[in-house]
Amino acid sequence: MSTPQPPRRRRIAGESKPAAPAPKASVVKRAAKRTAKKTPPPPPKPAAPEAPARAATPTAPPAATEASPRRFSVPQVSARFAVLVALTVGALAFGAVFGIKGISEWRDESGIADAHDRAATAAAAAGETMFTYQYNQLDDHLKDSKALMTPSFGKKFESIAPALQDLAPQRKIQVKATVRNAAAVECGDKCSSDRATVLVFIDQARVADGEKEPTVFGNRIKLEMVHDDGSWLVNDVQAL
Repeated sequence: MSTPQPPRRRRIAGESKPAAPAPKASVVKRAAKRTAKKTPPPPPKPAAPEAPARAATPTAPPAATEASPRRFSVPQVSARFAVLVALTVGALAFGAVFGIKGISEWRDESGIADAHDRAATAAAAAGETMFTYQYNQLDDHLKDSKALMTPSFGKKFESIAPALQDLAPQRKIQVKATVRNAAAVECGDKCSSDRATVLVFIDQARVADGEKEPTVFGNRIKLEMVHDDGSWLVNDVQAL
């Protein structure tokens, strides 16, 4: 016996067809699997070139935090010790200043300063006499020089005269000496009013072998001066 079919409804003019029923989920899944099997996989993409390794960028050191200032321990000095040091320094300075002043005043009061000034003047004159000579007047030069010397140094000076008398006439040497400055050397606590050491700056203009223009030599000498019988005499000469 057949199952009776429901009667079909007559479609009205202008009415759209009824939508087909949605397929079941199982059917959709099977269709998707079949499509995936049939579709070939896409070709692999070419690998991108590796970028060159970058040098490590030095990282800046962390900003230093403001630290509290370091404190050092200062040894404690007692007030008594500080006062003692100050007094010692002051005493040394006072002694140095007034000690020098006292020596200077003592020299002035004892006449040593004036005596040494006269010794310096006598040394300058003696230096010009001893170091000025002409080849044809050597005897006069020896006589005048010895008159400004002590007897002991006069003999010593005379012993070297023959060498000058041999050389000067051969080359016709003429020398003119000029003292530029002369002063007594500091004598400290060994000062004496009848002895002095004088430093002399002296120039010698020399002409020899018929030269027309002189050659000038600058020299420094020390003269030991001795006060004897009212005159300052040369007791020794030392070239510097």
